[in-house]
Amino acid sequence: MATTGITTAGTGLGAVTTVLVSDAVVANQAALKAIRLALENAGHTIAGIDGAVAGTMHFAVQAGPDASAHSAEVLGQALSAVCTF
Repeated sequence: MATTGITTAGTGLGAVTTVLVSDAVVANQAALKAIRLALENAGHTIAGIDGAVAGTMHFAVQAGPDASAHSAEVLGQALSAVCTF
């Protein structure tokens, strides 16, 4: 199948996406909201969240400061960078 579309990489938010993982279970919806707000307040755009409350979750973040070496705690919830692409 031929296409005349132009392919561009990324979402326009930034060339880098970093996946962060919760180092422990995200206990409830309030904990998830706190993590989301903290990442947004740090200047990141959350491109996606994988996992479920009461389990380990992954957060794909773009834009904002470099998160490739991210290791921080948000209201008692530790997050670590797993990969950057």
